[in-house]
Amino acid sequence: MWVNMNKAATVIFWLLALASYLMQWPGLLSYLPLAALVVAGIHVLEVMFFWISLKAKSNKPGKDATLIMVFGIFHLQKFMAKAS
Repeated sequence: MWVNMNKAATVIFWLLALASYLMQWPGLLSYLPLAALVVAGIHVLEVMFFWISLKAKSNKPGKDATLIMVFGIFHLQKFMAKAS
């Protein structure tokens, strides 16, 4: 249940970051696109980790890599539990 709530929060974050970029929100909200770039960079590292270490545990590695790019560790957790 927590994983699904975290995935929903992640989608909300991406939507807010996109809205902030498009609408040029002032103040602290103007940093959301920058935060999204940092998070996207971290997600790229997570996809690389998945592709190198955990790809064999996936039935559809391309789809899972895309979902890891969006949801990050929240999607990656199911593969890490299988690996241990």
